Amino acid sequence: MSPVALPANFTMLDLELLHFWTTQSIASFVDFPSCINLFQTTVVELGFSHPFLMHEILSLAALHLSNLRPDKASIYRHASDTHFATGLSLFQPAIRNLSDENCHACYAFSTMVFTHAWASQDPDKPSAIFFVPSSSTPQDLDVVHVQWVKLHRGSHEILQKRSALLREGPLEPLFTPWKGLDRNGPHPLPAVEEEQLSALSALAAASSLSAEQKLTLNEMLQKVRRVFSILAYNPKISQLSAVMSWFSMLSEDYLKMLEEKIPEALLIVVFYCVALKRAEHMWWVKGKGENLLRTVMGELGSGWETWTDWPVEQVLGVGGERRFFGIEK
Repeated sequence: MSPVALPANFTMLDLELLHFWTTQSIASFVDFPSCINLFQTTVVELGFSHPFLMHEILSLAALHLSNLRPDKASIYRHASDTHFATGLSLFQPAIRNLSDENCHACYAFSTMVFTHAWASQDPDKPSAIFFVPSSSTPQDLDVVHVQWVKLHRGSHEILQKRSALLREGPLEPLFTPWKGLDRNGPHPLPAVEEEQLSALSALAAASSLSAEQKLTLNEMLQKVRRVFSILAYNPKISQLSAVMSWFSMLSEDYLKMLEEKIPEALLIVVFYCVALKRAEHMWWVKGKGENLLRTVMGELGSGWETWTDWPVEQVLGVGGERRFFGIEK
């Protein structure tokens, strides 16, 4: 792979960001050693040949530093926003011309940009991961609403187009823990989770939705089961990888149901928040399960307690739902 000339205007701040990324930051973004090493070395090397990826590395490092050093947060935030905008503008023509040469860098970028989405969320504002919340004000939203979840699904599309090349190439450590997993096989669950997800499945089956929508819900419920099953019984796959894998499995039909805020579709997200809560050992995930749950619960309103009591208790604690709606026992 021949190196591409990087812009001549990289600064001392950018060198600081790259040093911070390789020596400290990456260990706070991923949670298993082979992946840490991958992003410290191989992904940085890819970044020297594909500037869009280097800009995203620097953007994530700056975002992390803005969290760690509040006295200089505005400086790092500006650097993060600038590198992100530049990286995204360079990535768009690259992904339109996906090739055997650039697919590794494109896949790495697509996974990192979704991490960026989670890390940059303000937990004090409604989550816009899936849809524009009803409670949002114009000040809460970006000038251009980026559908982050679809950016993450883009990584799955890249994988489908270059599967063998990616799985056996320089990014192989990302895929090694998943080898041998029966993606379509049975997904056993602990008894409580089995009971709760079965009740949610029964609700979807008994709803007045169309046959196509019910099929979509059933497929997504199976994907949620898979995440919980991996968390309970497959220690080879890291908790973070298991939890975030759900986003690569979301269908267009399901995303449309979420955008339309169909209650049965929203309830699946409420259950997913339980899994998200279990990945809070990573700083950029901390508080995001609660934030997403509160956003979705705000769209649902009261009346769904039969199905929401357990997940809300898992995420917010005992009595969480009553406190959310201001109800005294």
